[in-house]
Amino acid sequence: MIVTRNSKSSNGSKVFSRRVKANARERNRMHGLNAALDRLRKYIPIDSITIGSNPGKIQKLSKIETLRLARNYIIVLTEVLRFNELLNCLTFGRLLSYGLSQQTVNAIAYRLNVQPKHLLNCDSNTVSII
Repeated sequence: MIVTRNSKSSNGSKVFSRRVKANARERNRMHGLNAALDRLRKYIPIDSITIGSNPGKIQKLSKIETLRLARNYIIVLTEVLRFNELLNCLTFGRLLSYGLSQQTVNAIAYRLNVQPKHLLNCDSNTVSII
């Protein structure tokens, strides 16, 4: 097969065009995902964390941390409905904090006005729910 200069540039521009379209689709998909996570953050107990000891430096939760916290919050709410009674503050905090980063656990502890170390000490009954 004889390849001419025009056919090479034609194939190259088709590949480039497909890549540009694929990039646009991926960008739109990520915008949609980020918008959904921003909406989800409005319904979970905390949506951001303070970085270090500077209260002015706030960072929103990462995607995975948002999903983990939402999962834990759904479990907590399910338990409240299942037993038809409110959980005490420590049990609520422990269930909410399960599997989360230390920064997020610290933020939960701050909101609940408890020491973070109390949220990390989970007993077997608390963990079995999750």
